[in-house]
This record gives sequence, structure tokens and C-alpha cells, in this order.
Amino acid sequence: MAYARRTVFDSPLLGWHQVQLDGAHPAWSDDYRVAGFSLLLPVDLSFECRIGDGAFVCDPASALWLSPDHGYRLRRPWARQRSTLLTLVEDPGFVGRSPLPLGLQADLGRWACAVAARTMEALHVEEGLARWIDTLRSIADDGAQHQQRFHRAVERAREHIAADPSRGDTLTDIARAASCSAFHLARRFRQQTGQSLHGFRTQLRMTAALDRLRQGEQDLSALAADLGYASHSHFTGVFRRNFGRTPGQLRTNLAAPVHT
Repeated sequence: MAYARRTVFDSPLLGWHQVQLDGAHPAWSDDYRVAGFSLLLPVDLSFECRIGDGAFVCDPASALWLSPDHGYRLRRPWARQRSTLLTLVEDPGFVGRSPLPLGLQADLGRWACAVAARTMEALHVEEGLARWIDTLRSIADDGAQHQQRFHRAVERAREHIAADPSRGDTLTDIARAASCSAFHLARRFRQQTGQSLHGFRTQLRMTAALDRLRQGEQDLSALAADLGYASHSHFTGVFRRNFGRTPGQLRTNLAAPVHT
């Protein structure tokens, strides 16, 4: 699959890149192998991934760990889909999907702004990312038992929500898209992901909000509407509960220098 790559930061220890696919690919791709250990973080939308016998959905609430020892295939990535790619020298010891908490996403956005503004020294970037990856690796270990089998309805639900998190789908709507009983889906989704369907959709909306704020979004009312919130105040309340500050405050924080 053809894609464009822009390097954010590069060192002998790790690389940090932004990648964007050139076009959509509805069928399963050929078998790929990364040249080195990698961590792929979707910024928007979703796609399916197959590693071995397991097929699962990757979305902005997840991290995909890849190893040169394991081939992988992709299906249904969207045209111009964006992801963050971290290339690693050391083997993280994990392959597959793991959760990506909102707090870690906010850290990465703030550091990206600092690197672009040249207010964060290389050593600080390396240490920050090393701690960040260690934390994410521990989360992957904690959630490994949930990834032994991928429930088909749960993966369908993830894909449906990630396709457009701004939709005000009900549990019935999502269950219909997943071809599953509503109550069964709600129970299995929480068991496998550790969060509710509503919590998952909120995380995707907040991830999209972070992305827009990092790019300098000024119209917060329009942003709230784009994300599916009925009012600016509703959006601000949800945002504050998740990040401890308002969208305007976090936008300022994303642009502020990071001191060593």
C-alpha cells in the first residue's frame, strides 16, 4: 500500500513519523512484514488487521504493535487515513492490538507541537517517548488476556462506531450493525475492551477533538457540532471530565513550550 511519510523525530533509539495512505483498499492486502519493531497509532478512522489467525479492528483508541517476525495483512483502510508510526530498536515483546488511553494521546500531541517548535531537546524527546512506550507496553500486558480471542460482534461494533463517532447511534443501532443482541453486545464489549460502548465512542470523539485542537481549531462551537454534541457546553463538560481542563485551555497547552 502506497503512503506518504513525514518524520517528526529520528534518533538511533527510535523514529517518530506521520504516515498517510494514498488510497483505499477494500480487500485484504498482501502479507507485509515491517523492517523493524514498530508501533502504529491510527489518528483517524479505522481498518482491519490480521496477524496469524486473529483478525481485529484498529482505530484511534488502539495501538498496533508490529514485529518483523510476524506478518500482517490489512483490509478496508480509508483513503488519506492518517497514523502515527513509532519505529523501535528494542523488541517490545508484544504483537497485536492494545488500548491507547486518552492521557497518552494528549502527551504525544503536546510533544509533537514542542518538537515542531524546537522547544524540546532530543534527549528529552527520547526519554519522554521511552517512558510513554513503557507505560503503553504495561497496558498491553494487562489487557493481553482480553486479546486471546476477538469477538466478531465486538469488532463489528468498533468498526461501525469508528467510521463516524459523531453519529448519535443508540445501542439498538450499533447492535443491528454488529448483527448481535443489544444486551449481549453491551456485555461482551465491556468484557473484551474494558469500557462501555458509550465510553469507546466518547474516546474517539475526544481523540478527534485533540487532533483538531493541535491543528489550531478556533471555532469550538463548530467543533462540538462536528463531533456530535448538541451544544458547546455539553462538549466542554465532557472534555473537562476527560482532560481536567477546557478545550481552549488544552489548545493553549498544546502550543506552549515544553521545558527541559
